[in-house]
Amino acid sequence: MGSTYSDDGSDLTATIFIKDAKEKNKIVEYTFSKNGKFKIELQHSYDSIFIETMLNGYSPATYLIKSPKKNKTYTLDLVLVQTQILKDVFVEGKRPKYTTSEDTISYNVSRYQDGSERKIQDVIKKLPGIQLNDQTGEIKYKGKSIETVTLDGDNLFGFNYTLGTKNINVDMVEQIEAIDNYSENPLLKGIEQGGKVSLNLKLKKGKLDFSGSIDIGGGSFNDGTLAKGISTNIVGVTKSYKSFASLSYNNIGINNSPFDYFGYSYNIEQQKEQNYFAEKIIPESLFSNLLEDHRSNINNQFFGNYNAIFKLNPKLSIKTNLYYLQDKITTNQLHEAQFDIETESFTTSDNTFITKKPQQYRGDLEMKYNTSKTSLLEYNFKLKNEKIETPTRVIQNKIEDYSSFLQTDDFYMKQDLLWTKKLSDKKALQLSILQTYNDTPQKLKISPSILYENTQHDVQESQFKKTFVEGKATYLGSGSNDKYTFTVGANYNNSPFESRLLNETDLISENKFNYTQTNIYNTGVYNLNHGKWQVTPSYSIRFTHQKLQYPLDSHYENKGDLIFEPTLSIKYTLNPISFLSGNVGFNQNTSSENYFFLHRVLTDNRTIITNSPKLDFQKTQRYNLLYFNNDLDNQFQLSANLGFQKSKGNFFTNSIITENTTQINYFYLPTNNSSWNLDTKISKYISLIESTLKLSNNVSISNFKNIINNSDLRRNKNTFLRHELFWKTAFDIPINFENSFSFNQSISKSENQRSINNNSWKNTFKMIVRPNKKWFFILSGDYYLPDTKAKNEQFLFIDTSIRYKPNSKRWDASFNMRNLTNELNFEQVQTSDYGKFIYRSNLLPRSFLLNLTWNF
Repeated sequence: MGSTYSDDGSDLTATIFIKDAKEKNKIVEYTFSKNGKFKIELQHSYDSIFIETMLNGYSPATYLIKSPKKNKTYTLDLVLVQTQILKDVFVEGKRPKYTTSEDTISYNVSRYQDGSERKIQDVIKKLPGIQLNDQTGEIKYKGKSIETVTLDGDNLFGFNYTLGTKNINVDMVEQIEAIDNYSENPLLKGIEQGGKVSLNLKLKKGKLDFSGSIDIGGGSFNDGTLAKGISTNIVGVTKSYKSFASLSYNNIGINNSPFDYFGYSYNIEQQKEQNYFAEKIIPESLFSNLLEDHRSNINNQFFGNYNAIFKLNPKLSIKTNLYYLQDKITTNQLHEAQFDIETESFTTSDNTFITKKPQQYRGDLEMKYNTSKTSLLEYNFKLKNEKIETPTRVIQNKIEDYSSFLQTDDFYMKQDLLWTKKLSDKKALQLSILQTYNDTPQKLKISPSILYENTQHDVQESQFKKTFVEGKATYLGSGSNDKYTFTVGANYNNSPFESRLLNETDLISENKFNYTQTNIYNTGVYNLNHGKWQVTPSYSIRFTHQKLQYPLDSHYENKGDLIFEPTLSIKYTLNPISFLSGNVGFNQNTSSENYFFLHRVLTDNRTIITNSPKLDFQKTQRYNLLYFNNDLDNQFQLSANLGFQKSKGNFFTNSIITENTTQINYFYLPTNNSSWNLDTKISKYISLIESTLKLSNNVSISNFKNIINNSDLRRNKNTFLRHELFWKTAFDIPINFENSFSFNQSISKSENQRSINNNSWKNTFKMIVRPNKKWFFILSGDYYLPDTKAKNEQFLFIDTSIRYKPNSKRWDASFNMRNLTNELNFEQVQTSDYGKFIYRSNLLPRSFLLNLTWNF
């Protein structure tokens, strides 16, 4: 109970708000004072509450009660002070770095810029609580992968959100919003399982209707070749239309697309859809990923993309995504291997000259139609046609000279239909049908033959196809403290494979099989929130039927299994900024189709693969424990993640390695592999030295088994350690510094063999000079020592950049000089249980580039 009165002692009638101290802006209960008196009985339990009065003409009065107890009466006197009308007062100061509102943190982009940022991903990677993977473009917030990056609330990019983060100029964005409990389907808001996260880019005021930028860069490489980089980005926004388009060409090592043909790492969309992809038995050439692309990606890329949402009427909207990519990537790679197998020791080398020429056409269509206020019909269609030509020359062991040509085609089609019906405020039903088709024919020609002497060439043809069909029904519900989801469905996978290995025109080896898999399943997820605890048990029950037919070998396998997979996740919220979570799970997975062909397949100038197929399952136990703390007020972040995985049943390798060939047979054994992983990150701004310090550590240990050169089954252990210390100053002077030091250690040991070790380290230093708002200068140096035992092989890269940005902000100019030391090659060292592998690749030479940017 309590009373309200003014500073002159008179009783007042006011509104009384009860607010949860965890969420100061959220009103949980309320009442009114009558004749200056009020009384309220709390309906729920709270850790702490604010009692706030509100009355026009008076300043609010607030009272805090910590740990309010049930059945206890609190007597309060709240005094309201009458406000005075003042003349206009203008206060100018810095905008806060961020603001919070319920499930959203809004980062002000300008407060995280130092002048070096060009694209919005350069700012995203600096935001506290957010991590960005430079290789894949994946973004994580609070330790979870984000669903998408929206543009002013609209999901233009889907899972290919790197289209936006890589290409949108930083000057176009005012705020980056990190959103908890994201739900794209408005009918499922508050019903579906929470926990999804996303980012939203808020455009600056005036960046509407039609706006964009043009970047034009030109210069030269040290060898006299012209260096070119041209790109344009356009954003169109009206009441019924929103679009983003980009067009770019460059030969300076920049990949503006979401597709990685250089390192061949899957993006987020590809990771989610890889179960629908047909296998490619002959692998594409992979290039170095340790260095940034602008050092090692010798490219010639043209990329265009158009994304648009058309809101034709309040019920119907259409989204289109169009892509075109053409590239020419060249590299010279030297692979040296120092094998130490049982009593044998020998060295091999391959000096390889590769040209990869990918070309991709792709179109996506999404239609959303609200058939009523409580139902939504969605249709998605995706079509991709990709061709990659890879001519290669290999000098093997400094003697043999081979040339090869690999052509890979990839046709992929996906369509799905989803209907959502909101049954009530707390219940919904979804029905969906999905169908995909993928065809990946490949042809590899090697000259001269590696199979027989005195013959001209070998030809390996390979073709995998995959058809996947699935139908399911999902029921979703929520209560005051819980949410649940139950699904029943069935799917069908058909994966035929054919291959032929020929020596000139003679057939050497032929494969043909047809694999089908049918699943009938039921899954369930229950989420219970009780105070600070969140408990989420889930399960999957399915009947799996597999059939494997070999028409050429008159062989047939048939297998049916009933599978149960339980999972349990527990989360405890320690306070509004930190939590502790753990989960355990058990999975059973079928084997990949690339382990099912019986006879020889040639994959390069050395390697021949065979398999001993089996339809047994791989059984995996997973355990994970995570602590996460994101204290933005004190500029402190801490995360620690411990994981353990144990697998029983897997395909193992029996490798027969000689100086000229490698023959690999994959076979199934019901034996165990296991791995441990510990990942910690800590970041803190220390005001005493005006600096941000970040320390990250990763330790991973894997235990596995294999067979080398017909040895007994060997137990192996690989240990990898990585430590990194980052230091960035924020002095209120024109000069600031950044330094990042990392140390890597890998240790590989096989049973009854000596261990093989490799230690390496890297240091990156930046000096950032900003004498005024118009000029910006940066000097950076990267030093690498790939092997501490071979200190003569060390690499130093020095880059400089000067940028001028006038007051108008309509345009700016920059002059960039890269690789001033003109390092032409880079070396990496890896170890395994049976050898040490040295990989050397050529780099982009010294370059000078003048870049002009115009914003409109």
